[in-house]
Amino acid sequence: VSSCAIMKVAVFLVLLAAAVFAQDELIDKLIIDDFTVGANQHSLEVELADNLEEGENSIIVDSSFNSPGCTGLVGCGRDMQLEVFSGFANREFTSDIFEIPYGYTFEAEWAVSNPKTSSSECRLQYDGTDGSFDLDLNGLGGIDVTDDGFTTDLFFSAVSDITIEYVVIFYDVDGGICELDVDIPATPGAYDYEETFFLFGLDEFSNGCDMTRIGAMEVFLPSDDAVDAIVRQIKLVGNPPPGNPPPASPPPPGGFTWYTFDDDDNGRSPCEDERPRVTYFVKDDNVIYYYFFGVNDGIDFGDSASSASMLSICVALIASVVAFIL
Repeated sequence: VSSCAIMKVAVFLVLLAAAVFAQDELIDKLIIDDFTVGANQHSLEVELADNLEEGENSIIVDSSFNSPGCTGLVGCGRDMQLEVFSGFANREFTSDIFEIPYGYTFEAEWAVSNPKTSSSECRLQYDGTDGSFDLDLNGLGGIDVTDDGFTTDLFFSAVSDITIEYVVIFYDVDGGICELDVDIPATPGAYDYEETFFLFGLDEFSNGCDMTRIGAMEVFLPSDDAVDAIVRQIKLVGNPPPGNPPPASPPPPGGFTWYTFDDDDNGRSPCEDERPRVTYFVKDDNVIYYYFFGVNDGIDFGDSASSASMLSICVALIASVVAFIL
């Protein structure tokens, strides 16, 4: 049996293993905010001129940032509000959207700072481009965040110096409310990005709204201690819908010639003897490009134990087939 035949069998089984492994991965359904819109532009700050006691009139500031036709921000508008309830004179409270230098996993982040012995609440509102913190229950147009049942989780990437709790609220167009407490543990001093990724099931939201008709969303962070917290991405993820890929384009009249190549054999098939190079004139839509990636590329949100088991079975199958052929 030729080495070419062995290689073809092995490649087929590896691709089969990769396909099984990929079934456990979730895909993006709706980016609520990746904070690229308004980065280095959208911010709020409060500096107390005098001591502020609990029960006195709170200090409230807000601003809006709109970017019609945007990507990475649901509704293409973000309203930000910072309310300070207590604190000593000269203490500063901030809420900023920052750009992250090129080369990191994320491009931007939302950073909130609340000083010690003080209390505040920072809120982000997503209800379209109304440019106001007055909640518009139809601002998002009644979107279906369940994606016909294929959305499974809320993905939240965050770091904090202490344990904190964000609150996420979905409003349907009739005013119904679905609420979720997003608990974020204190982040260790040296951490991997994966340690800042948190998943919360869509079924963990309180059942008070119609998630197929969402008109507005809010995310807020109440603080009553020295807090420095960062959120890098908020999105909904889930399973891909079942179905087959679209069929290949039909050949042009008169037929065409296939030419197989890879990127390390000078344009010749690795399974055949070298022969003089031949020039083919074909249309671009008749060329098939193959890209091979490792099965562990990307982030696996699924059950790693079951995926590893299936992958082990496939690897064992490859070894047995090759041994049998030899």
